[in-house]
Amino acid sequence: MDEHRVLLGGYVLHDEVDHWWGNAKQRLEAGGAFISWARFKREFLTKYFPAD
Repeated sequence: MDEHRVLLGGYVLHDEVDHWWGNAKQRLEAGGAFISWARFKREFLTKYFPAD
């Protein structure tokens, strides 16, 4: 049962992250900026691991 939960959780998160990244990438590139690893990491951590 737990294996199924892990698989489903990973699948749902995968779709959520794909959707988020598509929107974030479009927003960031709209200004003509290069998206570095540091920028991606900052955006990702802000979205999925907020400080508060």
